[in-house]
Amino acid sequence: MVNYILLFRIRKRVKKILKDKIADGELATTKTSCLGCLADDISWEIYYLLKEKEENGAIPSSPP
Repeated sequence: MVNYILLFRIRKRVKKILKDKIADGELATTKTSCLGCLADDISWEIYYLLKEKEENGAIPSSPP
């Protein structure tokens, strides 16, 4: 079962990181760039990685 609350939190954080990197000039964008689409793709990948770790018994820890 998908934990949409966790997925939303991941997406929100990813989108903020992407916006910060764009503002700092670390990421280039075009007129057709879809920040939300990129954030969704990255968020799903992170979510599946976390679920995989959880299923294998290793609980992911937050960085200090």
